[in-house]
Amino acid sequence: MPLYNTATVATAIGATDKWLDNLLSHTRITGVQSESQGVSRRLSLAAVTQIALTKDLVDLLNVPVSTALRIAAALLEDPDGKALGNSPLHITLDLDEFRAGVLESLARAVDLAPTRLRGRPRGRPPKR
Repeated sequence: MPLYNTATVATAIGATDKWLDNLLSHTRITGVQSESQGVSRRLSLAAVTQIALTKDLVDLLNVPVSTALRIAAALLEDPDGKALGNSPLHITLDLDEFRAGVLESLARAVDLAPTRLRGRPRGRPPKR
């Protein structure tokens, strides 16, 4: 199963690096591999799909990120793509179409997003 870096994911979903970093820093999403400081996070396709749906919900419905994350998780867990508990209100999602769109965006973003070096940039050599 491929893992994607945050630069690729941000490019694929149309988010800024800062938005994605804040989301990953403040929430726990299954499929996000985070090691020690200075090591880039890696995201599974399932995590990218949940994050992409979360961003769409935030943008389209103007709901807080925490609410959008819960709705996205519920929609992705429901095999019919509809889930809001016992509410008469339903949001329907074509899961296959959405996942195909995420895969297509990731394929384009892999070529576009640069792999950034982490850590402090090297300085100039000391003068003698």
